Amino acid sequence: MRDYHASLMLVSFTAIVLLLGPAHAFTLDMRCVEDNAANYNRNIENAPYLLTSFLGSEKINLNLVKDNGSLLNAGLDMVDGRIEKVIQGGFDNATISFAASERDMNEVIASEDKIATFKNLVDEGKIEIRAEGFWAQAKLKALLSSASVLQFGYDLFFG
Repeated sequence: MRDYHASLMLVSFTAIVLLLGPAHAFTLDMRCVEDNAANYNRNIENAPYLLTSFLGSEKINLNLVKDNGSLLNAGLDMVDGRIEKVIQGGFDNATISFAASERDMNEVIASEDKIATFKNLVDEGKIEIRAEGFWAQAKLKALLSSASVLQFGYDLFFG
């Protein structure tokens, strides 16, 4: 099961990197999620084919703990690889869920080796990514095995 979580940890092009703004830290709120979703959509034509063809249509829940202890729950409604809507509160029937804290996400942002830091936090259980159903799990695993997909996400949000 740990290998499965490790393979899912860099799904940065859907739930993860959408929260990681280009600044040295981010403010965790709906505006941040909406702004980063719009940035993702503006740049989707530069995305690797694997990302846009495999991601397709998903309902992604973001469950985030802010530094002040409050929760931010948001949903990303993906259609054909694009984010069609950002929903406050998330979905009851999400196919992918991402859970993290603002502190841990800022640790990734501040790191010189973001991918390694992210992997470590996933391995430690501080960042959790779950896919519901065999098909969603298979799609995420394929995406995360692609260096071009991973590079696209980090270039988009950290470049």
